[in-house]
Amino acid sequence: MLSSLNNKNPKIREKLLNPFLININPNIVTVIALIVAVIAGIFFYYGELLFALIFVLLNGFLDILDGQIAKKYKRTTKLGDFLDHTADRIADVAILLGITLSAYVVDVYGYALIIATLLTSYLGTQAQALTNKRIYGGLIGRSDRLILIAIFVILEFIYPGALYDGILVLLLLTIITFIQRFIKIWKVL
Repeated sequence: MLSSLNNKNPKIREKLLNPFLININPNIVTVIALIVAVIAGIFFYYGELLFALIFVLLNGFLDILDGQIAKKYKRTTKLGDFLDHTADRIADVAILLGITLSAYVVDVYGYALIIATLLTSYLGTQAQALTNKRIYGGLIGRSDRLILIAIFVILEFIYPGALYDGILVLLLLTIITFIQRFIKIWKVL
């Protein structure tokens, strides 16, 4: 959802991030984003939802920032792309595992969401390997997932059980996205 909005209005993203763009190695930002995600997962595990929320949002921001730095300062490399994708998958697992092992979610649903998330992400990278272009698309992407997690955490403060329900919603949306991507890639191949 957000990626299609970004593709239609890339100038908005640039204007929002411009004050934060500094000429450093974007891989450093990627590693910091990964560390932030692990910290978010730890906060989820210990039930510190406010801190978890802050670190999830910070991870999403840094994940966007590293790419913008790479583009602006012409530092896009295959190694950077590899590191970014790998860090994103580890970050996904760290955040979702923290939620899964917390008191807010039944383990089986959390583990199912982790598996569905990794499989959905795998389809995008597999398509890139086979077609030399990224084929993501579908109902939700990583940024959508992070924002939805943040929304469900905020709702948890108002409606206890919202994070549990949110994980079920995310699981459903991720499975639908997996199916959409699979069909799209199948047609391309």
